Amino acid sequence: MTDVLYQVHMWLAYATTVAVLVGALMGFGRAKDAREFSSGAYVLPMVLLDIVVTFGLVLYVVSQAWQGRPEIAYVHPVLAVIALGLGHALLGRAKQQRMAVDAHRTAARGLLLALLFILAAIGVASAPPFL
Repeated sequence: MTDVLYQVHMWLAYATTVAVLVGALMGFGRAKDAREFSSGAYVLPMVLLDIVVTFGLVLYVVSQAWQGRPEIAYVHPVLAVIALGLGHALLGRAKQQRMAVDAHRTAARGLLLALLFILAAIGVASAPPFL
């Protein structure tokens, strides 16, 4: 069971990375075109990020990952939760802004920051053991 969860988590993380990158690029494009702000374009990346973090937490508990390598036990989940929090916080801030250009830029920057932490989490998880 943990092998299936691990494979789903891994492939979903890669798909989320692509979706977050595309969402950020769309956000900057919409800011450049000064389109009216709608959070609908940013829902898919955030939902995928929610799902991949949830799968990761389930996998963490089922496989008792806290007993494993320290970078998997602590660093990887912390980076993933930070990515999730940043994405949601900056998307929420974007919804409160009055100017559509600023709202799109804020949402795109939030997705880019989340992408940075997602890539760091993937890098930590896929790196060979330190010892």
